[in-house]
Amino acid sequence: MITAILLLLLFLVAIVLVQTAIDDPGYVLISRAPHEIEISLSLFLLALFVLIISSYIILRLTIRLLHAPRDIGRWHGRRNVQLARKATLDGYARLIEGDWHAAEKTLTARLIHSTTPLLDYLGAAYAAQQQGNATARDNYLDCAQALDPAHSEAIDITRARLLERDGQIDGARDVLEQLYQEGSKSSASQGMLVSLLRLQQDWKTLEKILPDLKNSALLPKAELETAWCEVKIHRLGEKSDNDGSNAINVWASLSRKDKRNPLLLEAYCRRLMDTSKESLAEKFLRKRLTKQWEKNLVQLYGLIRTNEPLEQIQVAEGWLRAHSEDPDLLVALARLYLHVGNKDRSRSLLTEASRYGGGEESHFELGLLLEAAGEGDSALQAYRRGMARSTHEVPSLTKLPLGEILPLASEPHEPK
Repeated sequence: MITAILLLLLFLVAIVLVQTAIDDPGYVLISRAPHEIEISLSLFLLALFVLIISSYIILRLTIRLLHAPRDIGRWHGRRNVQLARKATLDGYARLIEGDWHAAEKTLTARLIHSTTPLLDYLGAAYAAQQQGNATARDNYLDCAQALDPAHSEAIDITRARLLERDGQIDGARDVLEQLYQEGSKSSASQGMLVSLLRLQQDWKTLEKILPDLKNSALLPKAELETAWCEVKIHRLGEKSDNDGSNAINVWASLSRKDKRNPLLLEAYCRRLMDTSKESLAEKFLRKRLTKQWEKNLVQLYGLIRTNEPLEQIQVAEGWLRAHSEDPDLLVALARLYLHVGNKDRSRSLLTEASRYGGGEESHFELGLLLEAAGEGDSALQAYRRGMARSTHEVPSLTKLPLGEILPLASEPHEPK
Protein backbone atom coordinates (compact mmCIF):
# COMPACT_ATOMS: atom_id res chain seq x y z
CA MET A 1 0.00 0.00 0.00
CA ILE A 2 2.77 2.46 0.94
CA THR A 3 4.64 1.67 -2.28
CA ALA A 4 1.53 2.36 -4.34
CA ILE A 5 1.03 5.71 -2.61
CA LEU A 6 4.66 6.71 -3.21
CA LEU A 7 4.42 5.76 -6.89
CA LEU A 8 1.25 7.79 -7.20
CA LEU A 9 2.89 10.82 -5.58
CA LEU A 10 5.93 10.43 -7.84
CA PHE A 11 3.66 10.27 -10.87
CA LEU A 12 1.86 13.44 -9.79
CA VAL A 13 5.16 15.29 -9.25
CA ALA A 14 6.32 14.22 -12.72
CA ILE A 15 3.10 15.56 -14.25
CA VAL A 16 3.56 18.89 -12.47
CA LEU A 17 7.19 19.15 -13.62
CA VAL A 18 6.30 18.30 -17.22
CA GLN A 19 3.48 20.82 -17.23
CA THR A 20 5.78 23.47 -15.77
CA ALA A 21 8.42 22.73 -18.40
CA ILE A 22 5.81 23.15 -21.15
CA ASP A 23 4.45 26.42 -19.76
CA ASP A 24 7.82 27.95 -18.91
CA PRO A 25 10.68 25.85 -20.33
CA GLY A 26 13.38 28.32 -19.31
CA TYR A 27 16.95 27.83 -20.49
CA VAL A 28 20.49 27.22 -19.27
CA LEU A 29 23.40 29.17 -20.78
CA ILE A 30 26.91 27.77 -20.61
CA SER A 31 29.42 30.34 -21.83
CA ARG A 32 33.18 30.11 -22.26
CA ALA A 33 34.64 32.53 -24.78
CA PRO A 34 34.47 32.26 -27.61
CA HIS A 35 31.77 29.50 -27.27
CA GLU A 36 28.27 29.51 -25.82
CA ILE A 37 25.85 26.64 -25.27
CA GLU A 38 22.21 27.32 -24.62
CA ILE A 39 19.78 24.45 -23.85
CA SER A 40 16.38 24.22 -22.24
CA LEU A 41 16.20 23.74 -18.51
CA SER A 42 14.27 20.48 -18.87
CA LEU A 43 16.87 18.96 -21.15
CA PHE A 44 19.67 20.09 -18.85
CA LEU A 45 18.03 18.48 -15.83
CA LEU A 46 17.46 15.26 -17.75
CA ALA A 47 21.10 15.19 -18.88
CA LEU A 48 22.26 15.88 -15.33
CA PHE A 49 20.09 13.04 -14.00
CA VAL A 50 21.46 10.59 -16.59
CA LEU A 51 25.03 11.65 -15.73
CA ILE A 52 24.51 11.07 -12.02
CA ILE A 53 22.94 7.65 -12.57
CA SER A 54 25.70 6.61 -14.97
CA SER A 55 28.40 7.75 -12.54
CA TYR A 56 26.79 5.79 -9.72
CA ILE A 57 26.57 2.63 -11.84
CA ILE A 58 30.19 2.91 -12.95
CA LEU A 59 31.31 3.50 -9.36
CA ARG A 60 29.38 0.47 -8.09
CA LEU A 61 30.75 -1.76 -10.83
CA THR A 62 34.29 -0.63 -10.05
CA ILE A 63 33.84 -1.36 -6.35
CA ARG A 64 32.36 -4.81 -7.06
CA LEU A 65 35.23 -5.66 -9.38
CA LEU A 66 37.75 -4.64 -6.74
CA HIS A 67 35.93 -6.73 -4.08
CA ALA A 68 35.26 -9.67 -6.38
CA PRO A 69 38.00 -11.97 -4.95
CA ARG A 70 36.77 -11.37 -1.40
CA ASP A 71 33.11 -11.88 -2.34
CA ILE A 72 33.86 -15.04 -4.28
CA GLY A 73 35.79 -16.40 -1.29
CA ARG A 74 32.89 -15.66 1.02
CA TRP A 75 30.49 -17.34 -1.37
CA HIS A 76 32.66 -20.43 -1.49
CA GLY A 77 32.81 -20.44 2.31
CA ARG A 78 29.04 -20.27 2.65
CA ARG A 79 28.69 -22.96 0.02
CA ASN A 80 31.13 -25.24 1.82
CA VAL A 81 29.33 -24.72 5.13
CA GLN A 82 26.01 -25.60 3.50
CA LEU A 83 27.50 -28.74 1.96
CA ALA A 84 29.10 -29.69 5.30
CA ARG A 85 25.77 -29.23 7.09
CA LYS A 86 24.09 -31.42 4.47
CA ALA A 87 26.85 -34.02 4.88
CA THR A 88 26.20 -34.13 8.63
CA LEU A 89 22.48 -34.68 8.11
CA ASP A 90 23.09 -37.30 5.42
CA GLY A 91 25.71 -39.04 7.57
CA TYR A 92 23.39 -39.39 10.54
CA ALA A 93 20.64 -40.58 8.21
CA ARG A 94 23.00 -43.34 7.06
CA LEU A 95 23.74 -44.16 10.71
CA ILE A 96 20.06 -44.62 11.45
CA GLU A 97 19.71 -46.80 8.35
CA GLY A 98 22.67 -48.93 9.44
CA ASP A 99 24.84 -48.13 6.41
CA TRP A 100 28.00 -47.80 8.49
CA HIS A 101 30.55 -47.41 5.67
CA ALA A 102 28.56 -44.69 3.91
CA ALA A 103 27.91 -42.96 7.24
CA GLU A 104 31.59 -42.83 8.15
CA LYS A 105 32.58 -41.63 4.68
CA THR A 106 29.89 -38.93 4.58
CA LEU A 107 30.53 -37.61 8.08
CA THR A 108 34.27 -37.23 7.48
CA ALA A 109 34.07 -35.89 3.91
CA ARG A 110 33.69 -32.19 4.83
CA LEU A 111 34.93 -32.03 8.40
CA ILE A 112 37.18 -29.04 7.68
CA HIS A 113 34.15 -26.89 6.82
CA SER A 114 31.69 -28.33 9.35
CA THR A 115 30.10 -26.10 11.97
CA THR A 116 29.48 -29.21 14.15
CA PRO A 117 32.73 -31.21 13.90
CA LEU A 118 32.19 -32.76 17.34
CA LEU A 119 28.98 -34.45 16.20
CA ASP A 120 30.67 -35.57 12.98
CA TYR A 121 33.58 -37.16 14.84
CA LEU A 122 31.32 -38.92 17.36
CA GLY A 123 29.06 -40.24 14.62
CA ALA A 124 32.07 -41.42 12.61
CA ALA A 125 33.45 -43.17 15.71
CA TYR A 126 30.16 -44.98 16.16
CA ALA A 127 30.10 -46.03 12.50
CA ALA A 128 33.71 -47.22 12.66
CA GLN A 129 32.98 -49.40 15.68
CA GLN A 130 29.98 -50.95 13.98
CA GLN A 131 32.38 -52.00 11.22
CA GLY A 132 34.76 -53.51 13.78
CA ASN A 133 37.42 -50.84 13.25
CA ALA A 134 38.46 -50.00 16.80
CA THR A 135 41.56 -48.11 15.65
CA ALA A 136 39.55 -45.67 13.55
CA ARG A 137 37.02 -45.31 16.36
CA ASP A 138 39.71 -44.32 18.86
CA ASN A 139 41.29 -41.96 16.34
CA TYR A 140 38.00 -40.12 15.77
CA LEU A 141 37.43 -39.82 19.50
CA ASP A 142 40.96 -38.49 20.06
CA CYS A 143 40.46 -35.93 17.29
CA ALA A 144 37.19 -34.83 18.88
CA GLN A 145 38.94 -34.48 22.24
CA ALA A 146 41.70 -32.35 20.75
CA LEU A 147 39.27 -30.25 18.73
CA ASP A 148 36.81 -29.49 21.52
CA PRO A 149 38.33 -29.96 24.99
CA ALA A 150 35.43 -28.01 26.50
CA HIS A 151 33.21 -31.03 25.86
CA SER A 152 35.72 -33.67 26.93
CA GLU A 153 33.28 -35.15 29.45
CA ALA A 154 30.68 -35.83 26.76
CA ILE A 155 33.38 -37.37 24.56
CA ASP A 156 34.59 -39.62 27.39
CA ILE A 157 31.04 -40.76 28.11
CA THR A 158 30.66 -41.65 24.43
CA ARG A 159 34.01 -43.46 24.54
CA ALA A 160 32.90 -45.47 27.57
CA ARG A 161 29.59 -46.33 25.95
CA LEU A 162 31.27 -47.52 22.75
CA LEU A 163 33.80 -49.58 24.70
CA GLU A 164 30.98 -51.16 26.66
CA ARG A 165 29.08 -52.00 23.48
CA ASP A 166 32.25 -53.53 22.07
CA GLY A 167 32.56 -55.79 25.10
CA GLN A 168 35.57 -53.94 26.53
CA ILE A 169 34.03 -53.64 29.97
CA ASP A 170 37.30 -52.98 31.80
CA GLY A 171 38.20 -50.18 29.40
CA ALA A 172 34.79 -48.58 29.77
CA ARG A 173 35.01 -48.84 33.54
CA ASP A 174 38.45 -47.18 33.57
CA VAL A 175 37.07 -44.20 31.64
CA LEU A 176 34.05 -43.87 33.93
CA GLU A 177 36.10 -44.22 37.11
CA GLN A 178 38.41 -41.48 35.85
CA LEU A 179 35.40 -39.23 35.32
CA TYR A 180 34.14 -40.06 38.81
CA GLN A 181 37.51 -39.23 40.37
CA GLU A 182 37.52 -35.92 38.50
CA GLY A 183 34.21 -35.05 40.13
CA SER A 184 31.93 -35.57 37.15
CA LYS A 185 28.39 -34.37 37.80
CA SER A 186 26.88 -36.24 34.89
CA SER A 187 24.01 -38.59 35.63
CA ALA A 188 24.92 -40.53 32.49
CA SER A 189 28.47 -41.32 33.65
CA GLN A 190 27.35 -42.19 37.17
CA GLY A 191 24.55 -44.40 35.93
CA MET A 192 26.87 -46.25 33.55
CA LEU A 193 29.45 -46.76 36.30
CA VAL A 194 26.85 -48.26 38.61
CA SER A 195 25.61 -50.54 35.82
CA LEU A 196 29.11 -51.79 35.00
CA LEU A 197 29.96 -52.43 38.65
CA ARG A 198 26.76 -54.43 39.01
CA LEU A 199 27.58 -56.31 35.82
CA GLN A 200 31.05 -57.17 37.11
CA GLN A 201 29.62 -57.85 40.58
CA ASP A 202 32.25 -55.61 42.16
CA TRP A 203 30.15 -55.08 45.25
CA LYS A 204 32.95 -53.63 47.38
CA THR A 205 33.63 -50.77 44.98
CA LEU A 206 29.92 -50.19 44.47
CA GLU A 207 29.33 -50.07 48.22
CA LYS A 208 32.16 -47.56 48.53
CA ILE A 209 30.80 -45.06 45.99
CA LEU A 210 27.06 -45.39 46.64
CA PRO A 211 26.95 -42.94 49.58
CA ASP A 212 28.58 -40.25 47.43
CA LEU A 213 26.19 -40.97 44.57
CA LYS A 214 23.25 -40.64 46.94
CA ASN A 215 24.52 -37.27 48.11
CA SER A 216 24.91 -36.02 44.54
CA ALA A 217 21.21 -36.83 43.91
CA LEU A 218 21.80 -37.16 40.16
CA LEU A 219 20.53 -40.71 39.75
CA PRO A 220 16.95 -41.83 40.42
CA LYS A 221 16.43 -42.80 44.03
CA ALA A 222 14.88 -46.13 43.05
CA GLU A 223 17.96 -47.08 41.00
CA LEU A 224 20.30 -46.30 43.89
CA GLU A 225 18.14 -48.24 46.34
CA THR A 226 18.15 -51.25 44.02
CA ALA A 227 21.94 -51.14 43.77
CA TRP A 228 22.24 -50.75 47.55
CA CYS A 229 19.95 -53.73 48.07
CA GLU A 230 22.05 -55.87 45.72
CA VAL A 231 25.21 -54.93 47.62
CA LYS A 232 23.70 -55.90 50.94
CA ILE A 233 22.26 -59.15 49.55
CA HIS A 234 25.76 -60.07 48.41
CA ARG A 235 27.25 -59.11 51.77
CA LEU A 236 24.67 -61.19 53.61
CA GLY A 237 25.32 -64.18 51.36
CA GLU A 238 29.13 -64.08 51.51
CA LYS A 239 30.56 -67.50 52.36
CA SER A 240 33.47 -66.10 54.32
CA ASP A 241 32.81 -68.20 57.42
CA ASN A 242 31.16 -71.42 58.55
CA ASP A 243 29.06 -70.09 61.41
CA GLY A 244 27.18 -67.23 59.76
CA SER A 245 28.84 -64.61 61.94
CA ASN A 246 29.54 -62.35 58.96
CA ALA A 247 25.87 -62.37 57.95
CA ILE A 248 24.84 -61.69 61.55
CA ASN A 249 27.19 -58.70 61.75
CA VAL A 250 26.03 -57.33 58.41
CA TRP A 251 22.39 -57.71 59.47
CA ALA A 252 23.09 -55.90 62.72
CA SER A 253 24.62 -52.98 60.80
CA LEU A 254 21.53 -52.49 58.63
CA SER A 255 19.08 -49.70 59.28
CA ARG A 256 15.55 -50.44 60.44
CA LYS A 257 14.30 -49.57 56.97
CA ASP A 258 16.68 -52.07 55.35
CA LYS A 259 15.68 -54.77 57.80
CA ARG A 260 12.09 -54.40 56.61
CA ASN A 261 13.18 -55.21 53.05
CA PRO A 262 11.94 -58.76 52.28
CA LEU A 263 14.78 -59.40 49.83
CA LEU A 264 17.41 -58.65 52.47
CA LEU A 265 15.61 -60.77 55.04
CA GLU A 266 15.41 -63.65 52.57
CA ALA A 267 19.15 -63.44 51.84
CA TYR A 268 19.91 -63.32 55.56
CA CYS A 269 17.73 -66.32 56.37
CA ARG A 270 19.18 -68.36 53.52
CA ARG A 271 22.68 -67.74 54.86
CA LEU A 272 21.53 -68.74 58.35
CA MET A 273 20.09 -71.94 56.89
CA ASP A 274 23.36 -72.65 55.06
CA THR A 275 25.28 -72.34 58.35
CA SER A 276 22.94 -74.62 60.35
CA LYS A 277 21.12 -71.78 62.08
CA GLU A 278 17.66 -72.84 60.92
CA SER A 279 16.03 -72.03 64.25
CA LEU A 280 17.20 -68.42 64.09
CA ALA A 281 16.06 -68.15 60.47
CA GLU A 282 12.65 -69.59 61.41
CA LYS A 283 12.33 -67.05 64.19
CA PHE A 284 12.97 -64.12 61.83
CA LEU A 285 10.60 -65.45 59.18
CA ARG A 286 7.83 -66.16 61.66
CA LYS A 287 8.07 -62.67 63.12
CA ARG A 288 8.06 -61.03 59.70
CA LEU A 289 5.20 -63.09 58.23
CA THR A 290 3.08 -62.40 61.27
CA LYS A 291 3.34 -58.68 60.50
CA GLN A 292 3.49 -58.67 56.69
CA TRP A 293 2.75 -61.43 54.22
CA GLU A 294 5.48 -61.96 51.60
CA LYS A 295 5.33 -64.67 48.94
CA ASN A 296 9.06 -65.41 48.82
CA LEU A 297 9.33 -65.61 52.59
CA VAL A 298 6.37 -68.00 52.76
CA GLN A 299 8.07 -70.28 50.24
CA LEU A 300 11.32 -70.09 52.20
CA TYR A 301 9.55 -71.00 55.44
CA GLY A 302 8.61 -74.36 53.96
CA LEU A 303 12.29 -75.14 53.31
CA ILE A 304 13.50 -74.56 56.88
CA ARG A 305 14.33 -77.72 58.83
CA THR A 306 14.45 -77.01 62.55
CA ASN A 307 14.57 -79.41 65.47
CA GLU A 308 10.90 -78.63 66.15
CA PRO A 309 9.12 -79.34 62.84
CA LEU A 310 5.78 -79.90 64.58
CA GLU A 311 5.95 -76.40 66.02
CA GLN A 312 6.59 -75.07 62.50
CA ILE A 313 3.58 -76.98 61.25
CA GLN A 314 1.46 -75.53 64.03
CA VAL A 315 2.56 -72.00 63.11
CA ALA A 316 1.85 -72.60 59.42
CA GLU A 317 -1.55 -74.12 60.20
CA GLY A 318 -2.36 -70.96 62.14
CA TRP A 319 -1.52 -68.86 59.08
CA LEU A 320 -3.66 -71.14 56.95
CA ARG A 321 -6.79 -69.97 58.73
CA ALA A 322 -6.25 -66.45 57.34
CA HIS A 323 -4.72 -67.53 54.02
CA SER A 324 -6.60 -70.71 53.23
CA GLU A 325 -6.37 -70.24 49.46
CA ASP A 326 -2.73 -69.15 49.27
CA PRO A 327 -0.95 -71.74 47.07
CA ASP A 328 2.50 -70.73 48.36
CA LEU A 329 1.49 -71.40 51.96
CA LEU A 330 -0.17 -74.69 50.97
CA VAL A 331 3.03 -75.85 49.25
CA ALA A 332 5.18 -74.73 52.20
CA LEU A 333 2.94 -76.58 54.65
CA ALA A 334 2.94 -79.67 52.42
CA ARG A 335 6.74 -79.71 52.51
CA LEU A 336 6.71 -79.51 56.28
CA TYR A 337 4.26 -82.39 56.53
CA LEU A 338 6.35 -84.42 54.10
CA HIS A 339 9.40 -83.74 56.27
CA VAL A 340 7.69 -85.35 59.28
CA GLY A 341 6.48 -88.27 57.14
CA ASN A 342 2.80 -87.37 56.75
CA LYS A 343 2.53 -88.05 53.02
CA ASP A 344 -1.26 -88.15 52.93
CA ARG A 345 -1.62 -84.66 54.38
CA SER A 346 1.18 -83.41 52.12
CA ARG A 347 -0.53 -84.88 49.06
CA SER A 348 -3.84 -83.30 50.05
CA LEU A 349 -2.24 -79.88 50.48
CA LEU A 350 -0.38 -80.08 47.17
CA THR A 351 -3.56 -81.06 45.36
CA GLU A 352 -5.33 -78.12 46.97
CA ALA A 353 -2.48 -75.77 46.02
CA SER A 354 -2.78 -76.88 42.39
CA ARG A 355 -6.50 -76.22 42.48
CA TYR A 356 -5.94 -72.67 43.78
CA GLY A 357 -3.58 -71.74 40.96
CA GLY A 358 -0.29 -72.99 42.34
CA GLY A 359 2.68 -72.70 40.03
CA GLU A 360 4.97 -75.37 38.73
CA GLU A 361 6.40 -76.09 42.18
CA SER A 362 3.14 -77.47 43.54
CA HIS A 363 2.72 -79.77 40.53
CA PHE A 364 6.33 -80.96 40.58
CA GLU A 365 6.22 -81.61 44.33
CA LEU A 366 2.99 -83.53 43.85
CA GLY A 367 4.55 -85.47 40.97
CA LEU A 368 7.53 -86.46 43.11
CA LEU A 369 5.23 -87.58 45.88
CA LEU A 370 3.07 -89.63 43.51
CA GLU A 371 6.13 -91.14 41.87
CA ALA A 372 7.49 -92.20 45.26
CA ALA A 373 4.11 -93.81 45.99
CA GLY A 374 4.34 -95.81 42.78
CA GLU A 375 1.63 -93.89 40.91
CA GLY A 376 3.62 -93.29 37.74
CA ASP A 377 0.73 -92.24 35.51
CA SER A 378 -0.58 -89.71 38.01
CA ALA A 379 2.95 -88.41 38.58
CA LEU A 380 3.46 -87.93 34.85
CA GLN A 381 0.19 -86.03 34.63
CA ALA A 382 1.28 -83.76 37.48
CA TYR A 383 4.64 -83.11 35.79
CA ARG A 384 2.90 -82.19 32.56
CA ARG A 385 0.60 -79.77 34.33
CA GLY A 386 3.59 -78.24 36.07
CA MET A 387 5.36 -77.70 32.77
CA ALA A 388 2.20 -76.12 31.36
CA ARG A 389 2.04 -73.79 34.36
CA SER A 390 5.69 -72.82 34.21
CA THR A 391 6.13 -69.21 33.24
CA HIS A 392 8.91 -68.13 30.92
CA GLU A 393 9.83 -64.46 31.05
CA VAL A 394 9.78 -62.77 27.68
CA PRO A 395 13.08 -60.92 27.18
CA SER A 396 12.42 -57.22 27.50
CA LEU A 397 13.83 -54.65 25.12
CA THR A 398 17.26 -53.44 26.17
CA LYS A 399 17.00 -50.08 27.91
CA LEU A 400 19.32 -47.34 26.41
CA PRO A 401 21.84 -45.90 28.88
CA LEU A 402 21.61 -42.31 29.79
CA GLY A 403 23.15 -40.27 27.08
CA GLU A 404 22.67 -42.84 24.24
CA ILE A 405 22.42 -41.00 20.94
CA LEU A 406 21.53 -43.79 18.56
CA PRO A 407 19.95 -47.24 18.90
CA LEU A 408 22.17 -50.19 18.16
CA ALA A 409 21.43 -52.21 15.08
CA SER A 410 23.11 -55.33 16.48
CA GLU A 411 23.39 -57.04 19.83
CA PRO A 412 26.36 -56.04 22.03
CA HIS A 413 29.30 -58.41 22.14
CA GLU A 414 30.01 -60.59 25.12
CA PRO A 415 32.46 -59.06 27.64
CA LYS A 416 36.06 -59.83 26.76
